[in-house]
Amino acid sequence: MTKITNCALTTTLNLIGGKYKIEILYYLTRGTKRFNELQKYLPKATAKVLSSKLKELEEDGFIDKKIYPVIPPKTEYS
Repeated sequence: MTKITNCALTTTLNLIGGKYKIEILYYLTRGTKRFNELQKYLPKATAKVLSSKLKELEEDGFIDKKIYPVIPPKTEYS
């Protein structure tokens, strides 16, 4: 759980601070991306770390995740 304070800047940094979150948000502001596209933009991030950061951003309401019911599964982030 993220700690919320009275300072807006501290709260924002608590939510989007950390490795890769700001970069993920930057690339998603340029349009909807699939997981593999984000991996290409962030080659040093492992799939596990990238997946974890995307999940955290989704839980905090910064990004949307859309899963298409096709085979193989298609997931897009925006």
